[in-house]
Amino acid sequence: MEKKEILSFEEIMKQNERRVHYYIHRLKVNDTHQEFFQEGLVAMWHAYERYQPDKGALSTYFNYTIRHRLIDLIQKKAKEQRNDVPN
Repeated sequence: MEKKEILSFEEIMKQNERRVHYYIHRLKVNDTHQEFFQEGLVAMWHAYERYQPDKGALSTYFNYTIRHRLIDLIQKKAKEQRNDVPN
């Protein structure tokens, strides 16, 4: 039986940070201040902490969590812009 290597979050992040960039591009977000990238990393961190191997692949959980966190941030920004517009 092979012993699985346990990776630190830093190693996982380096291997998967392109996922965050992929979803930023896919969702057509202009991320000049890297706010969405940072939010994606936070989502990845939370997914890493909550991951349950018996539920499925870690990569799938990363994809789901990152995408939905970025969509939530897009919606939050849109709501803030609507509230800032004077009547």
